[in-house]
Amino acid sequence: MSAGLPPNLTYFMSRLQGVSTSHFKIYPQNTGNQTANKIIRFELPSNSLMNLKSTRIFFNCTTASNGSEGARIPNDTRSFIDRMAIYMGGVLVQNSFSNYNILVHAQKALGADRCTDTTLTHQEIPRLVSYHNGATITNVESYTTPDVQLAITDFLGFLGSAEPSIIDTGLFPQITIEITLADNVIIPSITAAADQTLATTSTTGGIADVASGGANYTLSEMTMQVEVLGMASSMLDEVVQQRISQVGYLSIPFSNYFSFSSTHSTTSRFNINSASWNKLWVCWRAAAGASAAAPQVVAGHKIAGSFTSATAAASTSLDVGKCQYDSGGVYNTNSERYVARCFNFEEVNANPTTVPTTFQLQINSANYPAYKLTIPEVYSLTMNSIDIYDKTRMMSLDQYRKNFFAQCYRFDLPESSYSRVASGLDTRSSSAQCALVTEGITAATTCFMFCEVTSELRVANRAIELIT
Repeated sequence: MSAGLPPNLTYFMSRLQGVSTSHFKIYPQNTGNQTANKIIRFELPSNSLMNLKSTRIFFNCTTASNGSEGARIPNDTRSFIDRMAIYMGGVLVQNSFSNYNILVHAQKALGADRCTDTTLTHQEIPRLVSYHNGATITNVESYTTPDVQLAITDFLGFLGSAEPSIIDTGLFPQITIEITLADNVIIPSITAAADQTLATTSTTGGIADVASGGANYTLSEMTMQVEVLGMASSMLDEVVQQRISQVGYLSIPFSNYFSFSSTHSTTSRFNINSASWNKLWVCWRAAAGASAAAPQVVAGHKIAGSFTSATAAASTSLDVGKCQYDSGGVYNTNSERYVARCFNFEEVNANPTTVPTTFQLQINSANYPAYKLTIPEVYSLTMNSIDIYDKTRMMSLDQYRKNFFAQCYRFDLPESSYSRVASGLDTRSSSAQCALVTEGITAATTCFMFCEVTSELRVANRAIELIT
């Protein structure tokens, strides 16, 4: 009788005895220091009941300038990843798409990031004092001892979205994770220590001054830590074998991604062939983001110009700063906040009042939507396309246009990822020829596009089949 009642009216509890948990530390196949563009490989433990979502990578990080300037670690430790692929028995399962870190920051810009760790993942760029260990930074930001290691958590793709997230690796061929590190351009390059004061504008002065030499980074003591579970009963094995005997395989859906980028000039084209195309993520970056650059101040946040004395000379050491918006600090702007130039997404329109920026997506010549979207309209469509986002996040339209200019178009049912429903566009019969058409955006803009699809991994007796 209770089968027809909703959960909030049903009294029940399940008990599973004999469960144990442990954690393994895995060392990469290539040991030693790792620098830009290097490839790092980890092999996951075999014959283990593993919790994929608990996977994290720990490392020490040092930065260095190519001249006499300074350097900072960028926002979010996932910025160090340019590509991430997962192989099973040598077969590519998670697509090794480029600009992994760009997609991470595009989702963060919209509040759609699922990262739960803000302590070890370096979420903000410091100016003079490290938020990680409280030490004063002279020129370069570095963490070299085991007690101040950084961590990468909450991965995109198979590790973060496979359902169920607890798998028996004994059913799979050997699982190998391959990570390609990002280029040195992700490291904000700044001027010498004496000039690391508050910026005078969002893009110039103090820490926002561009250093000509550029900067680089080195990662060391890298390890991967995973959670391994144990069960005293054979109930899970029996359920797995029963499922395989019924349908011939186990079905594990997960989010996969395909990336495209172009120097945008009114139209950027791409094509996608998938059984379930769920979302299109888009972000825009000015040409300066592709080269060594200083961090940019987020619109509205503090810059130089505030004093507690009648003369600047008597109070420069206080370094108080003023908000770019009203002095009261609306939208939580009464603080310093910087973003790496490589991950600063902005509307690049020479004259938005004369030619307002508009967007329209074309899929096999069909317009989506049927009308041209203005920036407020495309932002509203984006928020309607995201299944989950941070409702406490405060962002003004000005900040969206200057620092967080990203969009999302959804083609599947809302919250499909939670119910394991592949309801996106099926473009397998004829690859979807797509174009993103804009007005107002200048040619000096790089457009990054990421197609999120639901892939299905079918597993049986160490044999796998991937349906994309």
